[in-house]
Amino acid sequence: MGVREPAEIVFRNTAIHTADPQRPWAEALAVAAGRIACVGDQADVDHWIGPATELFDLPGKLVLPGFRDSHIHPLAGSFNLLECRLVGPADAASYLTQIRAYGRANGDQPFLRGGGWQPDAFSSHGPDRKALDAVVSDRPALLKSLDGHSAWVNSRALEMAGIGKGSPDPPGGLIVRDPVTGEPTGTLREWSAMDLVEARLPKPAVRDLVTAGWAFLERAARLGIVSVHEAMAGEAELAAYRELERSGELTLRVQAAMLCEPPGGEEAVHRLVRMQREFRGRLLAPQAVKIFLDGVVEGHTARLLFPYADRPGFRGELLWTPADLDRTVRALDRAGLQIHFHAIGDGAVRLALDTLEKNLKTGGRRNGRHLIAHCDLVDAADIPRFGTLGVTAVLQPAWFYREANFDRTALPFLGRQRAYGLYRMRTLLAAGGAVACGSDWPFSGELNTFNPLDSIQVGVTRAGLDADPEQPYLPEERLELSTLIDGFTMAGARADFQEAITGSLTAGKSADLAVLDRNPFHLPAEEISRARVLLTLFAGRTVFRADSL
Repeated sequence: MGVREPAEIVFRNTAIHTADPQRPWAEALAVAAGRIACVGDQADVDHWIGPATELFDLPGKLVLPGFRDSHIHPLAGSFNLLECRLVGPADAASYLTQIRAYGRANGDQPFLRGGGWQPDAFSSHGPDRKALDAVVSDRPALLKSLDGHSAWVNSRALEMAGIGKGSPDPPGGLIVRDPVTGEPTGTLREWSAMDLVEARLPKPAVRDLVTAGWAFLERAARLGIVSVHEAMAGEAELAAYRELERSGELTLRVQAAMLCEPPGGEEAVHRLVRMQREFRGRLLAPQAVKIFLDGVVEGHTARLLFPYADRPGFRGELLWTPADLDRTVRALDRAGLQIHFHAIGDGAVRLALDTLEKNLKTGGRRNGRHLIAHCDLVDAADIPRFGTLGVTAVLQPAWFYREANFDRTALPFLGRQRAYGLYRMRTLLAAGGAVACGSDWPFSGELNTFNPLDSIQVGVTRAGLDADPEQPYLPEERLELSTLIDGFTMAGARADFQEAITGSLTAGKSADLAVLDRNPFHLPAEEISRARVLLTLFAGRTVFRADSL
């Protein structure tokens, strides 16, 4: 029997939340050769200590698995920070001031692009091009909403794209028009409509996306994040991740969902399979396929089972025909790819579940671990189907409160019963469904964050970070802290087929972990987000260490 090498790092005299149901808690942990060598009591770990072992005595701190964000747009979000990023409360005048200042400071740019405006800063018809023309008229301008499902464009952008009074709406999209003149107002809803303009603007080069990746990786390491599910990747994004991995700069795992647009079909599937093979790496797994089924409630583009309360007879948009969707999902599943649906409305959620059920009945895989992201509104009859069909709901706990625009969008658009029936993670779990958690950053609503601790606090309190915790939104849906931590760790690993190598602090798994400066289990719920990461390890490598540690 060979001599065992001592551990490189040992944590002791601390609380260790393992996310391993076989041993949820421990007090010491050893890291050797990039893996967790031992986790248990102090006596279990002592014999791993050698003369070169780095010892961390951490009373009052918490060691836990590194966080996983199961639905995020890292490169798009970081690249957006380099553009005209609108911040602050929902205020049209403030947005115009910010746009004017950015335009003056970047007068050499042939176009102005950015985003971050909140829909409730404008009427339900959206912002108007004339206001945007007043601050930037010398070049095309396109600014996306905070949710990423609408764009505000100026007259130059509409002219560049050839969008006029007689232009038809693209499939699944909407060119908002003046009800009197029929002229485009400057609001474009959903990807197909926004792409009429965006496709004519230069796309970020791979090198630009690598630069954005550096910025994201630095921020992610500071937040204890060791894995992400890139929620919408094209070839440029995959090439950027591949370059980061090849250069040794990729400090987390990337599961990537490649975008598939309607009508899909065999040709699209062949292209996605080629991309999967071409870009797969040790840390990069382009294993999933993103399919948008609908839009968002605030744009009246989420697909509902029953009409919008403020628009009788109108149930929102479906971006796919059921026939195209059935055919494409069947082909993707047979090719071994995971489906990652975007579904906000209860009509879109039901379509996703119906499609997956049909696929199973025609010989589909039983362990496809297909995903339905967001699931803001789910009909009661569909809640048990997640567990029955083996589907994972990918939810965003940072949304689980009554945002400032609730009274202007959710309540009038959905009506009281549906508006007070959103984000039922506890109910989904109780019915046997699997849930993984993400942020959807930068399209992450009023609380625009990808800090898992912010999301976890909201999930526990069902109130905003600065809101009165005594006034929660649907308090019966509040969750235990351990459940939310699982949603951002082990549940995400299972959703990404990685539970055997990471997601919990279990001997033999990759040493992917974070150390918090305080133990959230000992804090009032409304103070969870005040915890800060002191140390992040990825495969045993220190990717962030606070000066105070």
